[in-house]
Amino acid sequence: MELKELKNLYSGYEKKYKLPGFDKLNEQFEIEKIDRESGILMRVIRKIMMDKVVNSLAFLDMIANPMNAPRIYLSFIKSISEKDKEVMEKLYDTFGNLSLSCLALELDYSEKKEAEMVKSIYEQWEKARPEFSDLLKRVHKPLKNDVKKEKSYFG
Repeated sequence: MELKELKNLYSGYEKKYKLPGFDKLNEQFEIEKIDRESGILMRVIRKIMMDKVVNSLAFLDMIANPMNAPRIYLSFIKSISEKDKEVMEKLYDTFGNLSLSCLALELDYSEKKEAEMVKSIYEQWEKARPEFSDLLKRVHKPLKNDVKKEKSYFG
């Protein structure tokens, strides 16, 4: 499906269900990835959006339970603050609740419920995004002063 066609098709749903604009949704969730026509467009869009949410949830889970976390995250994990833990818990709850809410939609299709979920995902993502962005900056560059270096003797 051409991008122009997708925008036109989405605009009908946008007006009908008072959804976020196509460009806003596409900027955050890349819904332009839809490559074929679908009779259940709202479900396809919701699933694309949830891919990002579920990936973010998996990242938070990996940081919170670092048993097999890649080494690149270890300096952050060692220096994680109580504030970071609180932010992670809040984000985890938000993304986890979205994930659980979407499970029921997998059982029975309802265009209206799918549209409501698209709206809810977008709103909750937008609320969580600033804190998530700040957390990711700290993961990328943890505070050097907070990392405790332990000296050990191997001999």
